[in-house]
Amino acid sequence: MKLSKYNIRIQLSEKSDLIYNSFSNKFIAIKHEISLANVNGLNIHFRDLLYSNGMIISDDINEYESVVREWKTNTEKKDSYLVIINPTLKCNFNCWYCYENHSNASVMNEQLFNKTKMFIHNILKTYDKLTVSFFGGEPLLEYVRIVKPLILYAELEATKLNKTVDFSFTTNGFLLDREMISFLHQHHLRAMQITLDGGRKTHNKTIVSKSKDSFETILGNVLCLIENKVYVTLRINVTPNNIDECWEIIEWLNVLSDEVKEYLVVNIQKVWQTQVSEEIINKIDCLLDAICAKGVYGCVALRDNMRDMCYADKDNTVVINSNGNIFKCTAIDFDHHVPDGYISENGELVEVGNRISDRNKKRFENQECCECDIFPLCLGGCSKTVDSSPNNYCIYQHNKKAKQQVVMDIIKDRIRRDAMLKNKLVNNESI
Repeated sequence: MKLSKYNIRIQLSEKSDLIYNSFSNKFIAIKHEISLANVNGLNIHFRDLLYSNGMIISDDINEYESVVREWKTNTEKKDSYLVIINPTLKCNFNCWYCYENHSNASVMNEQLFNKTKMFIHNILKTYDKLTVSFFGGEPLLEYVRIVKPLILYAELEATKLNKTVDFSFTTNGFLLDREMISFLHQHHLRAMQITLDGGRKTHNKTIVSKSKDSFETILGNVLCLIENKVYVTLRINVTPNNIDECWEIIEWLNVLSDEVKEYLVVNIQKVWQTQVSEEIINKIDCLLDAICAKGVYGCVALRDNMRDMCYADKDNTVVINSNGNIFKCTAIDFDHHVPDGYISENGELVEVGNRISDRNKKRFENQECCECDIFPLCLGGCSKTVDSSPNNYCIYQHNKKAKQQVVMDIIKDRIRRDAMLKNKLVNNESI
């Protein structure tokens, strides 16, 4: 027997430590003074506990190979396909933190629209399920000309081929109206991600509308969606300057019924241009605790690239940009990022060079990364990180505290989920 190389031990207090295994995704608390150096010398019951949680393993197990095998199995799944479509890179707003340039932005032309339809047809012939996700820019700017016709076409083709199709959006939500929501609800709309920027004051300074209160408009549209049983991820972009205003969202949650809360997730995301500090981490934790206490799942972006793989790392995902170039990731500047290929005249994906396979090769040739105790969580980072990093790199700059924060985010998320489930069970029993 031997200790797993993927154990992370974090001191919680003077008396207790936490042990988390990034491969088994399990954790336990132990006394601080307990040493794990001599596995065979441990109390048999304690050793069995460690073994059942994947923290002690058999001598003949090669954990690294197990992680790589699991990752490849997940990335090569062939039962479904995700195509992300940018109808346009234009936007009706100009948020200061956005990485895209909306001036003179590209818009999908008729030729590419027809190629995209052919691509959808080809995918539906091969895969049992297709998800079409609209991104941008702001995709609803092209709702009439691109989005709605593609939805109707994809549904028709799926029916002909006896396949399944559904749709999702990443949008600022401002352009939605009841007629649009009604149509989307009737046509397999699965989910939307919609963004807010702090409370009303900060949000309206960032998402500037000359005609409406954008904060009220967007929250009204979110309410209409979840009342129509559409799943919404309400992404809150936080900064040190706006996080205290975010408690206005808690007030809004108070008026929601338990039924519609089931269709809402609140995702707290720190704006990437701002600094991480203990203060903002603690404030985010307090905000998430309060959201979950209201019966709505609140979370941060968790890094677990083995079990909850980034869409861009999967073989069966592609992003079709509004100019016809194809990519794997949406979190890029489409105008300046080197594309992975393009859409051919007959709706086929044409890869340029070996950029996709080279990224995966580079991921597993990073020896320092492969020996790291959070390797199953990180796996070298997302495809964008792998693409832009040197051969030997660490996305956490070898910062032990930053790696431990990744683990603590996962554990705190688990605790919040379990507490929510317990509260719901108690409430149901009391009815």
